[in-house]
Amino acid sequence: MRQKNPPVLSATTTFVKDLGIVLATAKAVHCPLFLTAAAHQQFIRAASYGWEGADDSCVGRLWEYMGVDIRDFD
Repeated sequence: MRQKNPPVLSATTTFVKDLGIVLATAKAVHCPLFLTAAAHQQFIRAASYGWEGADDSCVGRLWEYMGVDIRDFD
């Protein structure tokens, strides 16, 4: 996450798809997954920034749009 362009080990779109499947299954059995739904929205937001093919750690960069510098906290 602290690298400018980390190697893609798991793409953002994979999480959008997989979390969507998890949420649909949970809905079918009436199981609320509040944090999963919030995480899903963050991955969708990352994809909307054009980071679909980026490593899933790019979601952490969303904090920078809220004024948090995640790359220089040492």
